[in-house]
Amino acid sequence: MLNLEERITRVWHQEVRPLVVDAYRCHSTGTPRAAIVATWTAVCADIIHKLYQLAEDGDGTAAEVVKRIEGARSKADDEAVKTMQQVERNLLQNALDLELIDFIEHRQLERLKQDRHLCAHPSLRPLGDVFAPSGEYARAHLVAALDALLVHPPTQGRKACARYTAHVSDPSFVGHGDYLVQMFAQRVKSSAWKQILGIAAKHAMLELEVPEGIGITASVAADRHALCLIAFAQHDRDAVREAVTKAMSTFNGLPIEQQLKTIARLGAFDVFVDALDETVCQQIGTYVDRRPAVVTTSSGAVVASSTLALIGLDAVRDRIPALGSKFAKLSPYNQAAVIERQPSAYFTDFLAPILASAGGWRIAEYLTKIAVIPCARLVQPEQLDGILTAWANNEQCREASGMPELAVTFWTQATQLQSHQAWAAFVKRVRELASDPQWFQYEQLAAVISYKDGTSAL
Repeated sequence: MLNLEERITRVWHQEVRPLVVDAYRCHSTGTPRAAIVATWTAVCADIIHKLYQLAEDGDGTAAEVVKRIEGARSKADDEAVKTMQQVERNLLQNALDLELIDFIEHRQLERLKQDRHLCAHPSLRPLGDVFAPSGEYARAHLVAALDALLVHPPTQGRKACARYTAHVSDPSFVGHGDYLVQMFAQRVKSSAWKQILGIAAKHAMLELEVPEGIGITASVAADRHALCLIAFAQHDRDAVREAVTKAMSTFNGLPIEQQLKTIARLGAFDVFVDALDETVCQQIGTYVDRRPAVVTTSSGAVVASSTLALIGLDAVRDRIPALGSKFAKLSPYNQAAVIERQPSAYFTDFLAPILASAGGWRIAEYLTKIAVIPCARLVQPEQLDGILTAWANNEQCREASGMPELAVTFWTQATQLQSHQAWAAFVKRVRELASDPQWFQYEQLAAVISYKDGTSAL
């Protein structure tokens, strides 16, 4: 928990921070009455600054108050003083109406206001006694003011949630993590923050229906909320975990096909995967084991199940082992179709056997395009030699017309491996195995290798 000094450094407005420091200094030097008066002064100044900010953002209620303040500041006479007294009298209600504070915080700050009057006007005490608050009492007021108001930007409750849902529905939605955190995590109160997390988790996990006319489907909305949820976890992982856990009970009752869509959407998000119920994972595993992994379209194309493509996600594979066993039983051709759906580092061990299995020139080109090239950036140095050896030793791979160009593409995509000696060994090997020394010499690959190494062409 933050101590008082750390809270003060987080005061939102730079012009309010010195006022809060004054209140803390009064508390530290043993003058609690002055500390309470200074704390109320800081609260008033903070609310006024936030009213100005909200007025600039187009809030009509805030604009009306700002207009009165500006009118009083332009006169600076006795009437202006009365106007500012009226403004001060209503500041807490304005803050409540604009959702800068909730009703409990309003009650806390109202108590501060009343105690400020007792401190500034001791004659108000019955029998003429002077109000003598303790140091801890003054400190409690300062802490309450900081936590309820002073450390927060001009954030609002329901309006913050409305801004969030409007942003997700906006056609120009981008989903940049830092922006999402800044706008909807750092600039909202804790109550609104939890509500936003609840909205994001429910849409991402349950794919809730969206109102007609907003321009996006429920699936698109769920994808966007998932991006937001993942970004929010970088800011407040515990709160996101709580929101995911709350939505998980409803998720467990969804049809399996809908659950699989959610797992595909959030399978790379460890908070979600960790929260999956074990019995649900077992049920999905049984379902996966019984379903076809790939289907063949009327045109003869092989389309992989989106479910099986989840095997590439390490956390999902650990929770649903049936995915791994199902993939291992597929033919290399069908494995390539799965890899195309969602390339991952898990599949790189399968690339060499897939190339070795190619039984025709066009098949070799096809398998390279949908499996090897998409995984190029994920191949590890110790795997490269096996992949290139399988390529060179299979005549259907080595002497397909499109393979020399695909070899260059593979080298270009595998930037982490461009200096590996296996490339030169590969060129040497395919030239040794070439049935005609004028064909399939892989000159382009030899050229880029030489250019990278600064040596003469092979």
